[in-house]
This record gives sequence, C-alpha cells and structure tokens, in this order.
Amino acid sequence: MKIALVLQTLGKGGAERVASLLSQQFERDGHQVHVLLWEAVQHYPHGGQLTVLNTPATPSLMGKLFNLFKRALLLRRWYQQQRPDLVISLMETANIPAVLSGIPVVISVHLDPRFELAGYQKLLMKWLYPLPNVRARVAVSKGIAAVLEQHFAIEGWKVIANPVDLQAIDQQKRFPSLPVIEGVTDDYLLGMGRLHEQKGFDLLIDAYAQSQLCRVKPLVIIGEGEARAQLEAQVARLKLQDWVHFPGWANNPFPWFAGAWAFVMSSRSEGLGNTLIEAMACGCACISADCDFGPRDIITHEVDGLLVPAESSKALSQAFDRLAMHEPVRQALQRGAMRRAKDFALPLLAQQWVKIIA
Repeated sequence: MKIALVLQTLGKGGAERVASLLSQQFERDGHQVHVLLWEAVQHYPHGGQLTVLNTPATPSLMGKLFNLFKRALLLRRWYQQQRPDLVISLMETANIPAVLSGIPVVISVHLDPRFELAGYQKLLMKWLYPLPNVRARVAVSKGIAAVLEQHFAIEGWKVIANPVDLQAIDQQKRFPSLPVIEGVTDDYLLGMGRLHEQKGFDLLIDAYAQSQLCRVKPLVIIGEGEARAQLEAQVARLKLQDWVHFPGWANNPFPWFAGAWAFVMSSRSEGLGNTLIEAMACGCACISADCDFGPRDIITHEVDGLLVPAESSKALSQAFDRLAMHEPVRQALQRGAMRRAKDFALPLLAQQWVKIIA
C-alpha cells in the first residue's frame, strides 16, 4: 500500500512525533511511505520519502487564506501524480487544506478545537469535515471525539490513540540523562512538556512546595517555553531554587522517565497526553490531573496510575504524600503502568490506521 502523511512540520510536538513513528512503522510493515510537509522543519526522523511543499506559515489572515488554497492546490497536484492508497492528515493545518483539495483523505484531530483553534479554522472545520471526500475522521481521545460531535455537529469519529515505540524506548531509556543536573541522579519528581500555562507547571510547583517531598526529593521539569521566566520567579518566591530544576529540552526524554521516583502530568487541558504514555512505558508511577481529555483514556485510577481533580495543587500534593507514605502502592502503580503501555504499542496502532479504510 502507498501511504502519505501530511502535516505542517516534523518539529517538536505530539502530532509530529506520531507522524514520525507511524511513517517508520508503515515502512517496516512493507508499505511505500511519503511524508509531506508544508515547511522544511525537522526534529524527528521519518520513514519513506520526504517531500516539502514549501508553503510556510504566515502571521496575517490574508496570508493564511492564500496559503490554505495554495496548499490545497499543491497537494492535489501531488496526489494526481502519486495516487496513494491512503492519505492521512494530522492537525488542522493539514486537515483543512487536504479536505479543501478534494482528494480522498483521513483527517485526524489531536487538540481540543474549542480552545486551540482560530475562529476561521472552526468555521472551516464545520463546513469541510463532513464532506464526502473525507474517508474517515479520527480523534486521539474519546473526549475530543465527543466535543467534535456535540459542539461542532460533526459525526462519525473513530478513536485511535497516539502510539509509543516500546522497543526503542526500552533501548533509549538506558542512555545517560542529558543535560546533566549537578547533584541530581535519580529518585526525583518529574514533569515534562512545553513551559506554558496549559501544562499547569505552576500548579505542580505549588503542589511540590506543599508536599512532604519538598526539600527531600528534587523536582525536575523538562521542557522550554514562554512561561519559563514566570515559573522561575515562582520558584524563587518559594526559595526552592536548589530543589526545582529547569534543564530545558531533552532530545531523549526516556532516561529521565526511567530515573524518576514518579511522573506528574499537571495539565489544565490535553488532547491525549503522549508524555504520560511514554512515562508509563518506562515504568513510572504516574499521577495525572484529570483534565477534560486524555488522562482518563490512558489511566485506570488506582490500577496503573492516580487521577486527581484538575487545576488543584492540593490534590496533587496529597497524591505525592500518599505515594511517599505507601511505597507498595507506588510499586504497584509502576507495574500497572508497564502493562497498560502495551496497549499503545506502535505496531498495534499502525495496523488500526491501515484497517480504517479496509
């Protein structure tokens, strides 16, 4: 089968990571793979042949609309030349021009469209996504599918979660953790993601400050983003500069998961929560805010992780203290996490994408 994946870039991001993994697995499975990008930005590797259609993002509304039609035209021309059996678009920057092009396409939604999209994108979604050239509609979580049906009146969604490459993770988690934090080797509390209000790291820092773990185990937050200065100021106010660390991005996050005492996802909102699945694959005891979408698709409370009320530093702190006082509970969650991670294995979920048009 000839399969094409269409997306904005292969830069740092959850959907980009999904495209990277799927393209490589499709190639391993014997498919002819093409990865089509609007911009020549690449952080992740890919399988198959890479084509850059060279229509980079622009800040102006007129530029965005011009880009939209240019992308649709370029994609239609490419499709007519290559005639793939399956075209998968990832995120609205690919979904909208792909549907507008008129080619047969499987669209996928990875974020909450109520909050993550511009107004013109929401209008185009309502108009374009029900069109007959959309062969299938995929959401990464049940919650997102429900929102698309209830708030946007777009029906017929299938749910396929984001995959993890368990074999690669098992190898990569054995590498040294980089960048190195002086005095921190393992047995730390870990958060990971873009330093942005959505990720709730301010809640995580407050929870740490309230918990029994404060000044006992370090807190490490891996990532970069616009909220770094604000978070560092919060740590300074709490006088926790020696205990809370922001080492930046980690190209290989898996040694950090492997060395963590527990992983915490404090997000105010998520599409699914790739880092949560990756942490479970590394055997982390996981605590997650039960935000609207994602965590409850991944965690069964008390079996393979703990779910706590969203936007509550107190609830997070209480969960930390519970694991600190009950080591057998933490160890049971570690075992449950590794079992649950197998449900997100890359070969299994890649087959679901291929079967979607069978």
